[in-house]
Amino acid sequence: MDESSRVLLSTLVGAMLGSVVGCLYLTDHGRRVRDQIEPTLDAITSELQRARKTAAKLRKVAHEGERTFHSLVGGEQDGVAWWSTDLGRAES
Repeated sequence: MDESSRVLLSTLVGAMLGSVVGCLYLTDHGRRVRDQIEPTLDAITSELQRARKTAAKLRKVAHEGERTFHSLVGGEQDGVAWWSTDLGRAES
């Protein structure tokens, strides 16, 4: 895509977005549409915040599980040394 095509595409996208925003904010119909979609947007925002909090809790639990695991296996940080040692003993 050459420079003039990108400029034309950007201009068209900008004009379309500008017309949608203008319609939503400058007309009575746009005000009604905004009133209808606002509760949905609020619900989406609320769900995204809940998902973010859940992800933070999940990271905390995973970190705590990792710390507990490492303390149970004698503090090995890489996790490979204890596994290969135990496996070697089990095969002997």
